Amino acid sequence: MENKDMKRLHPFLETLGLIYMAKNFQVVKADMLASLNGMNIDGNQFYRQYLSYLENYVQVFEKSYSLEEETFFFGYNTEFFLTVMAMATELFESAPETDYLEQQHILSVMTAFLMEEKTGDIPDLNSLENWFQLLQSSEYSEDTKWRLLELISNPVEKFRELFRIYKENRSAFDTTFQENKECLEKMVSETPSDISDVLRNLVSEFYPETKKVYLTAVLPLIEWITPTIIFQGILADKLDLYQKNMKSAREMLPQILKLLGDKSKFEILYLLKSHGRYNLEIAEELHLTPATASHHMSMLLTNHMVTVEKKDGRVYYQLNQDTLREIMKCFEEIFL
Repeated sequence: MENKDMKRLHPFLETLGLIYMAKNFQVVKADMLASLNGMNIDGNQFYRQYLSYLENYVQVFEKSYSLEEETFFFGYNTEFFLTVMAMATELFESAPETDYLEQQHILSVMTAFLMEEKTGDIPDLNSLENWFQLLQSSEYSEDTKWRLLELISNPVEKFRELFRIYKENRSAFDTTFQENKECLEKMVSETPSDISDVLRNLVSEFYPETKKVYLTAVLPLIEWITPTIIFQGILADKLDLYQKNMKSAREMLPQILKLLGDKSKFEILYLLKSHGRYNLEIAEELHLTPATASHHMSMLLTNHMVTVEKKDGRVYYQLNQDTLREIMKCFEEIFL
């Protein structure tokens, strides 16, 4: 699989995606939160932690983009928009002179995409009626089917219009990117260099000819596979990671709380806040026997609440700041 585009945002996809988000931001955000909640993820918390950049990204773009009251491509229907974007990206890559797009080429690209959704026999696609039959056998929503049928009825004019919209608004994307550059480049740099194992397995099984992966920041959670293209949201990997972290936190915190609920162990940790101490010091300052102090230290060490350092022939215990930060982070992710 060719991943040469994996570490950059595609201006074509971002520009048109920003228009789509500018037109539909609130409803897309609501759907995003609902989807996260449906995955047993706190949508509001995840949004605050990872997705809050979207509002500024879209708002900056809104200040400089222009679009007449054209709603065919940008009316709210994310399934249709992504399907068209996959087709349009393929056309954009294969025909740089988009003013000279030919109907036969457009229809061949559309056929390649729509055939992947087909569940019955392949009709002879020589009439609008046969296209209708093909769409009816697909798994697209009814609204998407009708929009695609309208696109098929006049593909050259509509795709030329889409490319014209892109050209007119490319500079708006460039401006938006510059104003959000630090944030976007950081997220792109943190995106895995390859697609996930789950996505790779799906590609190998269903779309072995898929060649290109395009990162997107404007639709950051999608993993959209087509016959030749993958759209990979720059935060898609965070979903799995977030769920794993939350599961680990829920499993870890009860044990930690039980540990901290023991007065002696709590006092030991508080004592170590100022500086490290060896076992006998801890026992004397807290009026414990050395054996009891040693037992508590063993439990704290097992749970990574303390670390040890050998100095002058003695074993000194230190407060493990990294673990404490992780505990605070877990509390925040679960309860705030």
